[in-house]
Amino acid sequence: MSTTVVIEPLSATCAGCEVAILDLGVGLLDLLEKISIVHASILMDHKYRTPAGNAADFDMPEADVGILSGGIRLEENIAVVKAMREKCKTLVAFGTCACTGGIPALANLVPMNTLKDGIAATEEHPEQDEFELPGMTSRLIAVNEVVEVDVVLPGCPPPVNLVASALTAIVEGKPFQLPEDTVCNECPRTKEKRTVAADNGLAFPEMLRPLEVPPLEKRCLIEQGYFCMGAATRSGCGAKCLQAGVPCRGCMGPKRIGENPRAEMLGALSAYNYALRDVFDRRATFNWFTGGHNNLRPGR
Repeated sequence: MSTTVVIEPLSATCAGCEVAILDLGVGLLDLLEKISIVHASILMDHKYRTPAGNAADFDMPEADVGILSGGIRLEENIAVVKAMREKCKTLVAFGTCACTGGIPALANLVPMNTLKDGIAATEEHPEQDEFELPGMTSRLIAVNEVVEVDVVLPGCPPPVNLVASALTAIVEGKPFQLPEDTVCNECPRTKEKRTVAADNGLAFPEMLRPLEVPPLEKRCLIEQGYFCMGAATRSGCGAKCLQAGVPCRGCMGPKRIGENPRAEMLGALSAYNYALRDVFDRRATFNWFTGGHNNLRPGR
């Protein structure tokens, strides 16, 4: 008997997580032999509402597994998440937006009125006052702030190897555990416990630099004066960005869901005599992908 699956994106999403499932390639064909997708709004025309149209009632099928991507930004999303928790035996928060807020949670830095003022009028509605916005939550919320989640699978999007491992384990009824290590421990770059001075022809930076000058190929990027979140970010991605010479931006989220990565980053930076003042736009920078769980708020 195949495992029944519901796949549902919430409003704060880009569909990249669903593409990550497709990226399983031939492995997806093997997985499809073991599952039956009973609801996926990205694949089929399925409305939430029952024929009666009761605002509190959702026509969500029962399933063994529910996969939720995206963050909660609309009031309707809360009802969808609760309905899936009720109808699905195993609930998966799929992708960083669902797990920790993701990039859309940077909007939590902006007051609600400012957000609404920034919504452009359209040709059909030249005046904003002529149309109604859907009910919005006061901030962008991660899924596990509303309901209990059985499996978290972070990443923007989740790495294909973790997607394969997690979905296979769930279908086979086996436990799945994410690594609780950091990207630093996956990074192939060498750490010499000292900052780079003239190694690459640059003076020692007075503050952490944006990536304007190509970094040395094999040295730790923080040691070269580039801001890198690897020390406070969960491993599992294979440090692909760092292998390409791009600093980690933290898309896998913290080692434990709900934590603020700032404390661990401050420890990593202080080892090289950097301070908070050296980090540009530090409130957002420390929480590019982790603005849920009240990590980001206006004026905080």
